[in-house]
Amino acid sequence: MSNRIRNLAVMSVLGLMMGLMLVACGGDDPTATPRPTATPIDTGAIVQQAVQEALTAAEKQLDEATAAAAKAREADAAAASAAASAAQKAAVAEALAAAEKQLADAETAAAKARDAAAAAAAAAAAAPVPFDAAAYFKGKTIRVVVAWDPGNSIDAHGRAVSRFLPKHIPGNPKSIVLNKDGAKGTVGGNWWHDNSKSDGLWLFANTGANPINQILRDGIRYDFREYTSVGGIMQRTTMWMAHDDSPYARIQDGVGKSDEFTIALNTQADPATAKALAIAKWLDLPMRPLYGIGSGFADYLTTMDRKDAHTYISGSAWYRTPGSRPGWLESGRVTPFMMLGPKKVFANNGEIDVPADLKHSSEVLTKEQADLYTGMSLDDTSFYRGLFTRKDTKPEILAVLRKAFQDMLADPEYQKVYKSLVGLPVSEGGTLLPEEVNAQLKIWEANASEIKATYDQFLP
Repeated sequence: MSNRIRNLAVMSVLGLMMGLMLVACGGDDPTATPRPTATPIDTGAIVQQAVQEALTAAEKQLDEATAAAAKAREADAAAASAAASAAQKAAVAEALAAAEKQLADAETAAAKARDAAAAAAAAAAAAPVPFDAAAYFKGKTIRVVVAWDPGNSIDAHGRAVSRFLPKHIPGNPKSIVLNKDGAKGTVGGNWWHDNSKSDGLWLFANTGANPINQILRDGIRYDFREYTSVGGIMQRTTMWMAHDDSPYARIQDGVGKSDEFTIALNTQADPATAKALAIAKWLDLPMRPLYGIGSGFADYLTTMDRKDAHTYISGSAWYRTPGSRPGWLESGRVTPFMMLGPKKVFANNGEIDVPADLKHSSEVLTKEQADLYTGMSLDDTSFYRGLFTRKDTKPEILAVLRKAFQDMLADPEYQKVYKSLVGLPVSEGGTLLPEEVNAQLKIWEANASEIKATYDQFLP
């Protein structure tokens, strides 16, 4: 009887120890598990499964320890009432103590396993559900709001986006263009602000509505601090041009000099006027403005044809002059005076390379002046042809839109349309990553009051 009790207790102890070892090792074989291959796995599900298996094993061991302890107590009671020797009673008591200890250990292990299972379940409940972009966008319609009238170049860009962007969005949503023109972009910008939603289904082709007009015009409700970029479509290749009668061929030649040169400007109230006058003041240029000259490419050609003014700032003259006035640049009839658009958008224009001594505005202005000028020029650069949405759009939706935009830029069919609109390939048109656009917006935010003060200084 006593040997049977002792053997039962010892076997229970050994069984419990082996069970605990198996739980600790995580399987039937306690040897090291080979490193798994690097394949995509759902680690959350694996952790939950492992914790649940450990809990099941711990509960089983607890049941076995409980049963073993009960039998050990029965054996101890039987030994106490029987005519057992002192040695037999001591052995039974020792087996009972061992069984009770194993029971206590099993209870502790089971409690910890329950806590771990509860924590794993809570973590699984709190873990983000993977975003199913295809399910989200399927059957929905994206609205591309264009703040200009139909037939305009920004409208053409907006329609190209509406046509090609959905092809690169999972779920292939539909897309429509909404033209909201009036007051040079103000009507469209305000309409977008009042009606758009943060669901990734509203995009804003912003030309005319931009951070500069936001601080200069009355009646503005839109606020670019509440928007974020999906991507930049293009930037203007703004070049300050001079004809061969100008006393200075390059901007650096006129710094601090006294021989006067003239610049053709549209009106005194034009924001472009303030930018030109600010540069003249900062660089101490002997520049005299001539007002009443238009601001389009045709006006540039007329001005240079008739030599009405020594210089002219044009958003497209660098690339369009060779086609409209072949030989002008090669012969020196006109020459680039200074780069005002982003430096990266200038390359060989089919007639000449960018002259080695031609300066960019950032190379002749101080850092403070360059940052200020950058903020003043967002309507020609980062916010000239851009695509925006609400800033509080969910990050996973933004990520889908931004990837689709970059995929669209790489689409050969879109590239053909882009070149027909811009006259340049996508790689040279000044496209921008959303991070680049948003970085320029931060510069504007940091300098907004000074930008407005500078405009106020030079505008009536």
